[in-house]
Amino acid sequence: MMNSTLKNANILIVDDQQANIDVLTSLLELKEYTNLTTTIDSRLVVTMLKDFNPDLILLDLMMPHLDGFQILEQLKDIVPAGNYLPILVLTADVTPDAKQIALAGGASDFLSKPFDLIEVDLRIKNLLKTRYLHQQLENQNQILEEKVKERTKELEEKNKELIEAKVKVDQSDKLKSEFLHQISLEMRTPTNAVLSFTNLLREEMMEKISPDLLEYFDGIDSAGQSLIRTVDLVLNVSGMQESLNKPVFCEFDVVKEIINKIIIENRKTIEDKGLLFKFTSAVQKVVVTGDKDTINQIFVNLLGNSIKYTKAGDISIIISKTELGFNISIEDTGIGISEEFIEMMYHPAMEDESESPMRYEGKNLGFALVKKYCDLNKIGLALIKKHCDINGIVIKIESNKGVGTKFTLVFTESKVE
Repeated sequence: MMNSTLKNANILIVDDQQANIDVLTSLLELKEYTNLTTTIDSRLVVTMLKDFNPDLILLDLMMPHLDGFQILEQLKDIVPAGNYLPILVLTADVTPDAKQIALAGGASDFLSKPFDLIEVDLRIKNLLKTRYLHQQLENQNQILEEKVKERTKELEEKNKELIEAKVKVDQSDKLKSEFLHQISLEMRTPTNAVLSFTNLLREEMMEKISPDLLEYFDGIDSAGQSLIRTVDLVLNVSGMQESLNKPVFCEFDVVKEIINKIIIENRKTIEDKGLLFKFTSAVQKVVVTGDKDTINQIFVNLLGNSIKYTKAGDISIIISKTELGFNISIEDTGIGISEEFIEMMYHPAMEDESESPMRYEGKNLGFALVKKYCDLNKIGLALIKKHCDINGIVIKIESNKGVGTKFTLVFTESKVE
């Protein structure tokens, strides 16, 4: 392809002697060059350059009107920078000065008269090949430049879209924060009222009601306090109240201060559904160091899930010793979880579409909170490792679709009795 391109190159011959032009023309035609233009009047070169657009100029130096040196000076102002236009000087002046001036003036190569036609042919071919390769490089650079411009424009548009999207996200986050803050206020106010009236009622009826009934008052108070904590913790998950509910780590008995209380709170719901509840413990006392509120929420969410999605059968809480501490498992005979959704279940708004009714109803916030609470206690305990015993919590899941689910909380470095 390059050879055919070279044969079609535009070649301009400038010489005041027609005989020289005829020799060069005959040679080029013999070599199958097809686009040739000649002139014996050096004053026409500039005009011919614009009209003919040559790929190569064969230029004589010693000419009337304008010599070759003057034409080289004119071409400097006409040929664009970066455009390689080869000029082969053909002259009878073989002095070193003439050669140096011509090459310094812009000539690409230099040949002395009389011509060696074989050498002329080779020099012409080499100069045209160099121009061809230079043009190919220029074309590639131009294509690359256009691609860079296109890509830059695309990136600018994408960046603009990202900025616009970020603005929308910021606006959405602001609306979400305002909404959750308002919901928090709306929920806290009536909940605090319920707790206040419950405490007043309990004080008024303290001597008139049985101890069993007093437990229900305790259950109402515990559930109300749990609701308030949940509101605050939901806001924490959304990143709104990082400083409002910082974890407070202390040493406490999980069985006495959490397990027994949530059993009381949920006993009536379990009985009303006709479920059998079992509590089995290999120990009497389990002391851990952690954030009591978040650990409480772990059990509230897990037990609540088991009750909600178990239609028949039983629910069990099992405490067992391990080499490093103890495990607490909450096991149910509910609808179970598909294997492919077990890892997804900790993310809010994740659904198991293979079951109806959906186990998570597209709102896995409870489980997302459970995972966050587990991580929170693990990290928090590490921070106070120098001051007290550490109790890391890891949650494990075993589940079979249609059979049931078992959640196990793994506590380490705990005191068990």
